[in-house]
Formats: sequence, structure tokens, C-alpha cells
Amino acid sequence: MNKNQKSIFCPIPWLFQAVRNNGDVRVCCQANVSDSKGLLQDEMGETINAKNGKLREARNAKRLKTMRQKFLKGEWPSECVRCMEEEAASLNSRRIYEISNWGDLRDQLSEKTSEDGTINTIDNPVRYLDLRFGNRCNLKCRMCGPADSDSWYSDYGALTGSQIFTDSHGEVTLKKRGDNWVEPDKSYNWFEDERFWSALSMDVKGLKHIYMAGGEPLLIRQHYQFLAKLVEKNLSGNIILEYNTNLTILPDTVVELWKNFKQVRVGASIDGIRDVFEFQRHPAKWDSVFANLQKLDNLPEPIISWMACTVTVYNVMHIPDFIKWKVEESNFKRINSTKKRPIITYHMAHKPDHLNVRNLSEEQKIRISNIYEKSRSYFREKYTKLLSDKAIEILDSIEKYMNSKSHQQHFTEQMIQYSESLDLIRNEDSKQFLP
Repeated sequence: MNKNQKSIFCPIPWLFQAVRNNGDVRVCCQANVSDSKGLLQDEMGETINAKNGKLREARNAKRLKTMRQKFLKGEWPSECVRCMEEEAASLNSRRIYEISNWGDLRDQLSEKTSEDGTINTIDNPVRYLDLRFGNRCNLKCRMCGPADSDSWYSDYGALTGSQIFTDSHGEVTLKKRGDNWVEPDKSYNWFEDERFWSALSMDVKGLKHIYMAGGEPLLIRQHYQFLAKLVEKNLSGNIILEYNTNLTILPDTVVELWKNFKQVRVGASIDGIRDVFEFQRHPAKWDSVFANLQKLDNLPEPIISWMACTVTVYNVMHIPDFIKWKVEESNFKRINSTKKRPIITYHMAHKPDHLNVRNLSEEQKIRISNIYEKSRSYFREKYTKLLSDKAIEILDSIEKYMNSKSHQQHFTEQMIQYSESLDLIRNEDSKQFLP
């Protein structure tokens, strides 16, 4: 094994447990773009769902054991295609991020792993928990869908002319009850099952890090109950909380709970400013969310925060202006202010394919590259070397990722059709944002 092979290692299959919006247990959120979606199956081949309380069983599912074996050999598992592609494009992948958080534990974890990839779940408790409490959300973002936001139901019905949408859990039939769309099987209410909470309580003492996304976690009652229970059990002081939130709300209730934890990391889903933000994160209002950003910026330790930007075909041209606004206008004191954070924290939208910047036409890519090149000159002229280097690094990595795959014509056609259809439903105009 050469040095580069050995470096292909990730602690996630040993330390993490991840639950999707519908309760399905998976490897991690990054694996969602792989063919398997990273879903874990029991011995009968059925996808393990958290509502059934089989959380410990899931940790030695066949897929996780195979991934451990591959990582210990220095090989990429097929579930890790997103991190592999991002690293090839010089982006900081989730794998690299978690190694920086947990250190190089390869040898230590190897000693605790059987030849077939099995680990003792009692001696090796879950350290990092990724929870998505259903799909309740007050936004219907352009790159999102009904599996991630129940606000999408009516638009999805109008967009497809169907009362059925499909995610990797299978088809969920949507039916009208008055003015509301409902799921008869209640697949997104899995966290109301006591078997889940009973199983979770068995491993909660080992937790060091909890990540919560949505839906929108700050809208969900059980999220607050969970935090209160951790405080009550005197466990909160050992735990780092991390969020991905649309920041349309920031209740004092959650701020008070946060004060009891070791640290709270808040990633606010901000994809740009003003009209770009409102378009991609419909129907969010910039002034309201910016007020919450200012409130967040003034919260004391142990709360740290950053803007988490999803780069899509709609906002890729806007990234230089977003950087300029952050540096020149925002006046933030703490948001994206730590050494580990760039000027804006960004990640690429891999799915849906027609909103992935890699699938733009060559003409569109050239136009974006020209905008980025002019912006690089601006940054070099106006900013200190440290700031200009940081800004240029963002543009370089986005552009490299954008050009890392050849254009497929049908994705452009699909993107235009999707955008124009949604424009009609929402009375918007996507042409002002598309390259």
C-alpha cells in the first residue's frame, strides 16, 4: 500500500449514525448521491428505519462493514462518490472535514474492527448523530423537493400533475385533505415512535456531536424536547450541536437551550443576497433573514456561525457579488470569522442533475469563467493578499468543479423546462438568474 492509498480513510463508518428525513438509516448525507443512497439494510434486505428502534443493529449492517474494510485497505467505497469527485476538483470534502474534526484515527479504529468489518457497538458508541426530524419546512427552495419540505407538496402536484412523488424510500402517495397534502403512511412522522427514543437513549451518553437539519429543525417540537432532555440528563456540556437552518426563525427558546451545550455551530442556508436569495429560497424574505443573521452574529460563545451557500445554476454567477457583500457590506463580527471558515462556506448542489453547474452548456460555462476572471482581478486590486487569496480560492474551486464533467445536452433542456414551469406556478422569472 502506498502513502496515498493509506490516506484514503474516513472515520464516518465507525463513529457516525445518520437518519434521513423519512427515518431511513444511512451511512451519511453525502452518500445520498450514490446509487445506493448509502441506505443500510437488515439481514432480510429491508432498509432499516429509525422508528423500529434498530439503531445498534444498523451499525453493523453489511454496507457499513464493507465500507470499513475498504477504507482500511485505502480504497474508495462506491458510496463515497461525492467526496471523491469533490476532492478531485480541489474542494474540501466532508471526508476531509471530518478527519480535521476527529483526527487520524485509522490505526486506533482498525484495532477495534473485525476482519469482516464488524465493530462492538457497546465498546464503540456513536459519537456523531445526524438527525433529520421529518420534512416540515416553511420554504420550498428551488433545488429542494417534497421529500425535504412539506411546503413543496402543492407546487409538486402542479409541476408534475401527479399526487405521487418518489424518493429512495419508495413512492409516497399524497392526497388532499381540505387544502392540505398529507402522507397516508405518515413516513415523515417516524420520530414520534417511542421505539426510536428508547433505542436512542441507550447510546446518548457517548454522543460528542449532534447535527440537525430538516426540513427546518427550529420548527419541530421534538427537536426542542430532545435538547431539553440532554440538558436534564447533564449531558449537554459534553456535546457540540451543529445545525443547518434556513434561519427564517431564531426563537429565544432555542438560544437559551444552546447556552447549556459545549458548543453550538449554526450553518445558515444563505445562497446569496436580496433577490438571488429570495428566488432560490422561496418564499423567504431577505430583510427578515438578514435581521436574524445580525442577531446570530451578536450571540456570545459557545455559539459560532457561518453562511452555508448551496451553489446551483441559479446563483453560480452571483458568487463574486456575494463575496463582495460579505467583505464590504455585511459588517459581521463573528459569522465566517474563524480561521477554519472561508469568506463564505459553500457546497455544490449535486442533485438534481439539471441544477448541477457541471451540466451547464459550454457557452454558459465560458460566461461564468469570464465573470470569475474579472472578479479575481477586482479581489487582487481591492483586498489584502489574505482576503484576495481566500476569495479567489472559492472561485477557483467552483470553476474547477464546474468544468470537471462534460455537458450533457438533455440536462440543459430539463433545467429550462423545470425553471419555466416553476416560474409559472410561483409567478417568478428564472431567466434573470440563469447564466
